[in-house]
Amino acid sequence: MKKILWIAGRVPSPLFSGDALYSAGMLTALSRTERATVTVVGTRRENRPIEDRLLRLPRTAFTEAPWPRRFGLLSLLTSLPRDAYSLAPPSIGTALAELLDQHWDWIVFDHARSAAFLPTVLQQRKRASICYVAHNAEGKIRPEIAKDFANPLRRSIMRWDAEKYRRLERRIVDAADSILCITEADATYFAPSGKTTFVVPPIYLGTIAPSDRIEPARPRSILLLGSFEWVAKQRNLEHIVGTLLPALKSKNVTLDVVGNVPEDIKARYAHERPNLVFHGPVADLAGVLAKSRGGLVAETLGGGFKLKLLDYAFARLPVFGLRMAVDGTTADEQSAMYLADTMEGLANAIIDGIDDLPALNRNQTRLFELMSNRFGLEHGTERLRDILFRKD
Repeated sequence: MKKILWIAGRVPSPLFSGDALYSAGMLTALSRTERATVTVVGTRRENRPIEDRLLRLPRTAFTEAPWPRRFGLLSLLTSLPRDAYSLAPPSIGTALAELLDQHWDWIVFDHARSAAFLPTVLQQRKRASICYVAHNAEGKIRPEIAKDFANPLRRSIMRWDAEKYRRLERRIVDAADSILCITEADATYFAPSGKTTFVVPPIYLGTIAPSDRIEPARPRSILLLGSFEWVAKQRNLEHIVGTLLPALKSKNVTLDVVGNVPEDIKARYAHERPNLVFHGPVADLAGVLAKSRGGLVAETLGGGFKLKLLDYAFARLPVFGLRMAVDGTTADEQSAMYLADTMEGLANAIIDGIDDLPALNRNQTRLFELMSNRFGLEHGTERLRDILFRKD
């Protein structure tokens, strides 16, 4: 039985954001291998208990999760990017120091932002191997996000934060014995490091919809799932609304947005109702999924695999998206989606396809079959077993 210390930055709960879903999927798969005990340490995301589905995982323990630091701007005075600084309150350092007195087989850094205490871990790791779970190619995407800001002061701050992210990512890659990443594109990004790198696709933990068909009575609505708290996600949302919504309105198609959206953004677009509806977080997605004719994947910033793809596919919902936004899917999977290279092309694809019910149903059936084979829990469990226990 392997002992694994999982440094999470943020505990992956609640399961409303892509990074939380990816981490929770890996923890669930690790538990199912029945070959590891895992101790998770990290800060809270929201003022609510850790989800029962995680607390019930066999051989998995969660330490008391403190709040992040409140004043993230103080990170400007340190070598850490804002996220890493905020997620490293002294209580996390104290908890880690106690845990590092034990002997571990693996110490996992889940996301670059969890690596603030990397020097401490390296000093006290004993014989533990280091695994870096890379949710993104931070050194690539963070500068791209920074460039998107028009305000010179904000752009400068974001550029400096991006550079600190790049340096922190480099330090953890240098220290890692193994790197796990989500897509082949990210694996290529990490290849020059010479470190052993594995691609671990996301593991779907949600509800699998029974066989269903899109009928004429279903609203002419496109669904956008997401958690829009990260600045890159907010910029993506603004870009989607600004460029895609006018074409949808002209054909009386509604864009339904589900997830946390800042109040100032919702207020800015209040006049767009009823063609733009903000639903907020929804605990049970079945209702909104069943009232949509397609799911939208149209992000231009942030990189990485979009976990909403799995929600759409396993709910048997057709996918409309930008080709660059579906990184991590195969050519076969993409052949069952409605894809375009530009927002204008995507608008046309939605307008042309939303009323072709036979084609919508053919594509949702095919996409469900393809993604069920690659992103299910059984496949993810086998993948992690092969990676972490390959020397046993």
